[in-house]
Amino acid sequence: MARPSWVLICLLLVAVIGELCLGDKAVDKCIKGPLHKDKPSPEGPGYVECTPWKDNACCTANFTAELKRNNVEVLYNFSWNHCANLSQACERFIKNEECFWQCEPNLINWHTTGGALEGVPICAKYCDDWFDACKNDFTCAQDWLSGFNYSSSVYSCPTKSTCFKFSEVYSNGKGLCDTMWGKSFTYEKGDNCMSMWFTGKNPNEDVTRNPTSAATCYSKFIYPAMILSLINLLLNSY
Repeated sequence: MARPSWVLICLLLVAVIGELCLGDKAVDKCIKGPLHKDKPSPEGPGYVECTPWKDNACCTANFTAELKRNNVEVLYNFSWNHCANLSQACERFIKNEECFWQCEPNLINWHTTGGALEGVPICAKYCDDWFDACKNDFTCAQDWLSGFNYSSSVYSCPTKSTCFKFSEVYSNGKGLCDTMWGKSFTYEKGDNCMSMWFTGKNPNEDVTRNPTSAATCYSKFIYPAMILSLINLLLNSY
């Protein structure tokens, strides 16, 4: 005579709860920046910058073409060379940040309003490498989101401001990532962190806003269900 299959019921619960704990990782919308697409999608041959995101981008090919031609000088009336020409190494990192903000679909999890972000965890090594690349370059503002004068429709250094080396303004990689773009980014020493440039599969897809939530869900629901399944299996074997 067939016995009630509590084991199968428990295993079904494990599967259902597991799906809820992990959540749906697919990202189907972009942050609401002025140049962002509504949804991430692949781009074609006109996509000439920000290449890591070409297969699934929140930015357009037209944006990448303009970024390649003039950095952001036409896009935002802002020059990265507001004190002096940046070194090529430093410019590359700042261009990477622009690509990251414009093109990365997974930033939606840290989106606040408009195109604003808050608390995106950036890998410590990436921040440190960025600082090393820019430490001898110059800027007149610590916060590049709010520290410039925009009274003449062009972003410029504040009146009577002085240009200092990045190393004097930010001190280290943590200071740079934590303050250069307001509250957008945070310096993260753990593994749950994003990179502003990569090759191959996008590693930022695996970064979660609340890394402990999945573990908590497992400990509260899935593990007890698995234990119950084992108990029932042992009882039904006698």
